[in-house]
Amino acid sequence: MRSLGERLVNLRTKVMNLRCGPGAAIFPEEVTRIHMDFSNKTQGGNMGAKKFWRECLPRLKFHNPATPMIVNRHPQETVSPLLSIYLRNSTPATTLGPLVQPASSRDGISKAAQPSPHERVVTIDMKDKHSSQILEQLLAETRAVAVEPTAEDSAELQALERGKKRSEKDRARVQTLKDAKQREEEMLKRARAAGGIVEDAA
Repeated sequence: MRSLGERLVNLRTKVMNLRCGPGAAIFPEEVTRIHMDFSNKTQGGNMGAKKFWRECLPRLKFHNPATPMIVNRHPQETVSPLLSIYLRNSTPATTLGPLVQPASSRDGISKAAQPSPHERVVTIDMKDKHSSQILEQLLAETRAVAVEPTAEDSAELQALERGKKRSEKDRARVQTLKDAKQREEEMLKRARAAGGIVEDAA
């Protein structure tokens, strides 16, 4: 079981990974929802889409909690992975009523919905694209504003990195001591088995 200190460090690391990094960006109010459709297999040009979903989408959701982001995974690896961006029409007075959003699915049942009369859709074909390319195109299409790390964020990241390096050194040192002790015990066992060591009388 991990210690309280280890769990706290892991929690801090997870929070910082959401706050900073690729995908840390804020959408303008014109973005009403995001829909991803890709295969749960890596073949067929789906690798970049899966990596984007795992690494970038959580940060986008963290910084845009009010923007629905639906993920539809399916087993058809021959279907091109698509990212659909729903945008409100440019008229400032246009408002959207409540939209019924499907839940994300890994069984292919949450297809991209038709846009409402006050929306338009921009589609990005993610096939054979790296996750960074998908993100770059998404940010360009939405004109999202990247979130830069604050001074506090940078200090926290540096502190976590220093702690990680210390932990790695400590683990390596402890493992070296354990290996040495194990070798010593094995040598003693072999010596006793060969009759080379006589136990002292009590």
